[in-house]
Amino acid sequence: MKCPYCGGVCADDALYCPSCKQPLPTAQAQTQPQQEKRREKRTAGQKAFTAVLVVLFIFGLSVGAYKLASWVKSYQLNRLYTRGAYTPTLSEIKMDDMRQGHAMIFFGKDGDQIYVPELSRSLSISGGVARMEVADSDWFNGSITDVEYADVTLTPMLISENGRKTELPQFNFQVNVPDSPLQVTSPAQERTTVVTGVYPLTLNVVPGSTVFVNGEDVTKSVDRSGYLSTYVSVKPIGDNVITLIVRTPKHRECRHELVIFRQHYDIELELDTTVGNVSSARTMAVTGTTEPGASIEVDTDHIEESLSVDQQTGRFSFIANFSTYGNNIIRFRATKPGKQDAEISLNVNYRPSLAEMSGRAWAMDYPQLRVLFENWRYKSFVCKGPLIDSFTDDDGKKYLVMDVGTTERQLVILVNESSITSPTLGRTYQAYAYVDGQHMYQSEYYPMLVALYMDVAG
Repeated sequence: MKCPYCGGVCADDALYCPSCKQPLPTAQAQTQPQQEKRREKRTAGQKAFTAVLVVLFIFGLSVGAYKLASWVKSYQLNRLYTRGAYTPTLSEIKMDDMRQGHAMIFFGKDGDQIYVPELSRSLSISGGVARMEVADSDWFNGSITDVEYADVTLTPMLISENGRKTELPQFNFQVNVPDSPLQVTSPAQERTTVVTGVYPLTLNVVPGSTVFVNGEDVTKSVDRSGYLSTYVSVKPIGDNVITLIVRTPKHRECRHELVIFRQHYDIELELDTTVGNVSSARTMAVTGTTEPGASIEVDTDHIEESLSVDQQTGRFSFIANFSTYGNNIIRFRATKPGKQDAEISLNVNYRPSLAEMSGRAWAMDYPQLRVLFENWRYKSFVCKGPLIDSFTDDDGKKYLVMDVGTTERQLVILVNESSITSPTLGRTYQAYAYVDGQHMYQSEYYPMLVALYMDVAG
């Protein structure tokens, strides 16, 4: 075979000319299919690589979209729980056992959980709300002598039903060392005037507290609920200062003073402790002691023949009459030649039994009641109707508004002194009440009655 380039002689199976080194046509024919095969392989590889790139791109796009959606959802939740309708609240409270504390209120969907790691406590959201209360004393341990306050940081977390966790806004607040709780129920005021040598003292503390009355440790008399009932002596010297000291664990000591005033008289005059200030009967026995040789004169309504005085011992007694429901004054004096009279005025609340009051109560006569309310003062009536409203005056006294009309609106104002402490507005009640004047409601005066007994109407 001749070389087409130089004309040299070449072997038939030669791939290159031995003279000019050019590839012979036979070699080109043999290498062309191989090149095409290599080209096809490269094209297939490029396609596969492109496919992988596309898959990776789609996967990356999906992951990005998921992360973006998660970020948007997290942002929305964060905004909802930090500045929106679900923002938790923190407030100072007085707990049921009288301790000072803080209440955290969380909002969310029913079934979600709130977890506070610092307290190791969790609670479920129900009705869209979850409430957690913590006593201020829980932030203190051991001696608090040199401690004034505690800085508290709480990091609550919301755990949804599907397990998703959302960090809620932190609570950062300061808690002062609380004072030992003390609630004095008798006497009701810090300064009280009495006419007897002893006075009942009742108070409530947190169970486990130590209590001193005028330096005497009376802790053994405090029951399991923290209630103490005892008596203190009251001398006829004017002001008697009663000092109370309460020490509750992880609280500061509480020191409280009461003043019980007992008038000093030239003539000794004292009521027995059995003489109360509430009576369920129209009469009440009054007994006590005065100086031997003194006489007793009663200035208010009483049974004259019931008055007796023992000139040797000074023991006296008489029976007082009560003409009206509610407060009645009993006033009497001890007299003795050469000495200034000693006088006692005792306020007694006459509260008849339900049987007595219901038997004497009149049926409602609203037109006449509106006109004769002053003349009918202390007259008792049956009041029946729905409670349509309640209000409190400037002195903190609460009133109920009842509609006693059957065909038209007829309003009366009730002072509730019954055993039902929280009657329901809109519900119909029947009350036995006595007339006590009138009271303004919504720029108009209406008859006012004191309800001693009230119950849901049958």
